[in-house]
Amino acid sequence: MKKELILKGTINLLILTELYKNSMHGYAIEKLICSKINIDMPHGAIYMLLHNLERRGFIKGRISSNGRHVKEYEITDSGIKFLKDHEKPLEKVSTVINYLIEEIKNIN
Repeated sequence: MKKELILKGTINLLILTELYKNSMHGYAIEKLICSKINIDMPHGAIYMLLHNLERRGFIKGRISSNGRHVKEYEITDSGIKFLKDHEKPLEKVSTVINYLIEEIKNIN
């Protein structure tokens, strides 16, 4: 299984978490996400994720009024609820992932 498939849902949650802190444009989000997960995303992938999150009503984009024609994204109330709803499931998955990592380390 490709690592990108494993990370897709997690990246969506990471985007929402970062947008909860600050609104940002796509390129800034991409750079922040890449630095946090320590991988380069395929060209344009962040914009597909942002489009999907926007279509689902979890974020909204608006054209920045600073003279440049840049779309800036912010989290919506639905996005905050979606994020909060994932706290418990993420805690459970974290336990399983930590177990798997330890078991895989012990494989000779």
